[in-house]
Amino acid sequence: MSAQPTCASCGRVLEPAERGRPRIYCSRACQARVYRTRRAEAPVRAPEKDDGTRQLTVERIVRAGIVIADAEGLDALSMRRAATELGTGAMSLYRHVASKDDLVTLMVEAALAEIPLPDSPPRNWRHGLERAAQRDWDLYHRHPWILPRVMMTTRAYFSPALAADSESAFSSFDGLDLEPADAFRYMFMFASYVQGVALILVSDAEAERQSRTATGEGAKTPDGAQDPLYEPGAYPRLARAMRAGADPWDLDALFATGLSGVLDGIAADLARRHTGGA
Repeated sequence: MSAQPTCASCGRVLEPAERGRPRIYCSRACQARVYRTRRAEAPVRAPEKDDGTRQLTVERIVRAGIVIADAEGLDALSMRRAATELGTGAMSLYRHVASKDDLVTLMVEAALAEIPLPDSPPRNWRHGLERAAQRDWDLYHRHPWILPRVMMTTRAYFSPALAADSESAFSSFDGLDLEPADAFRYMFMFASYVQGVALILVSDAEAERQSRTATGEGAKTPDGAQDPLYEPGAYPRLARAMRAGADPWDLDALFATGLSGVLDGIAADLARRHTGGA
């Protein structure tokens, strides 16, 4: 009688394989953990075979997936598309990654690891949240496709890298003697703002990508599509505001200004609590 297969990460007995594909890990968390360990221990180029072609590895598959998602959006990603990027057959990928969902999970872990967490405590709570916001903002600039995968949600979802990112942000409140519920409330306010503005950033990036694709296919980009918003007439208040604040858009500057206002609000609430105000 053959021994039951066990997870290559935690050693748990694996459930029977689905669709005939052998399982290697018991969960995505275990697969992500092994992937992060490999990156930390051996972040080197894949060795080459005797025929001059590079070996197929989880790291190369993940990197190919990120390249595709960055350039074409997550909808363009498939196991077959990643295999084409790597110059191999789709079935070869399944020996390393079980499915597209598992691939995207690993891509999220890899993308989050590109920008290291701070290795020193913040000067104060405001500095901690400012650098957490800038780290996330940089991440959304690099990889717009990642936002839906890291958005705050009431649904149960666990990512080791995302948990570490949140833990680092929460450390900004160390020393304030906050109740956990208050720390959560402040973080909810903070993250809602960062991810809310990031939705605009990601939407604009996707619209620009689609526009480039359409232009490459011979379609014409409409000129002055937003002109009615800037012209006085039926909407004079809207026109004045758009011309003053969004002509042209500077989303980075608007993000920084809005973040300052959010942090001012947290500071005011902290001060009120400290003085015992209602």
